[in-house]
Amino acid sequence: MSAMLHHAARAPVVSTRPKTALQNRRWFPWLLMAPALIILLAVGLFPFGYSVWLATTNIILSKPYLPHAFVGLEQFQEIVQDGDFFNALRVTAVFTVSSVFIEFWAGLGLALLFRRHFRGKAVYRLAILVPMVLPPVVVGLIWQYMLFPNSGLISHYSGELAAFLGVTPPTFVSSPASALRTLILVDVWQWTPFMFLILHAGLASIPPEPYEAAEIDGASSWRIFWSITMPMLKSSILIAVVIRTMDAFRTYDTIAVLTQGGPGNSTETLNIWLTNLGFKFFEASKAAALSLIVFVIILAFSSVFIRVFSKANRVGGKS
Repeated sequence: MSAMLHHAARAPVVSTRPKTALQNRRWFPWLLMAPALIILLAVGLFPFGYSVWLATTNIILSKPYLPHAFVGLEQFQEIVQDGDFFNALRVTAVFTVSSVFIEFWAGLGLALLFRRHFRGKAVYRLAILVPMVLPPVVVGLIWQYMLFPNSGLISHYSGELAAFLGVTPPTFVSSPASALRTLILVDVWQWTPFMFLILHAGLASIPPEPYEAAEIDGASSWRIFWSITMPMLKSSILIAVVIRTMDAFRTYDTIAVLTQGGPGNSTETLNIWLTNLGFKFFEASKAAALSLIVFVIILAFSSVFIRVFSKANRVGGKS
């Protein structure tokens, strides 16, 4: 009898009270994430929904007396039938593809160069990374002063050199023929360090054993580069190229400071045209529709990247 009483005294007491959210393991993680989710919905979902509503109406800020009527896909139809849309799409594509292509090969060349040991390597590496940390507006102002006609540093000395050689001096951003090329070079100057940084880290992660085996087999430097370095850099290359492509596609600050989309519309990208629609011509609904089109383009590119990246990882894992 005493043993039964002792066992009953030691038996755990089961509470019949309902558990609070802090005691419930199922809801506790959601309770911790609730503030971040609320902020994410407030700054992400609500503006997106508002943009969809705005794109399906006919709101023109310069004509507030017009009734706000539902127009469906009319704004999207007007955009794709506008010649300025295809010009902006062409300029954006040329700017993005050209910039990323040059930045990739320049960054890869620098990354391969910095695999070697030479005096002052740390100082040179720091100097290369400086343009990347500058705000785009500051970069635009720096190049605006240097490219200012006649009195700018680059404009002055390039004009002197052209006069000495007896050729026409470059016009940089004041000519439709050269403005886009100048913007591409400015973007390359600022963002090649980003490519260099990622590819340099990717090269540092490659083990030395494959290179040692290739050297023993007598493989040439080009053979080693294309057969070992490039395949093992595949993940780093995809990450660098996609991030940089998405960033170049939505470039606005530098272009707005240097050319504002001109001369004419020779450097008017999708983001510059979108800003002009919304804040210059006050066509809020049309600007919202264009922003959704840009969103779909970026989303489609991101989806393709995810598939390519996943396939590359599967192939790399099997090999």
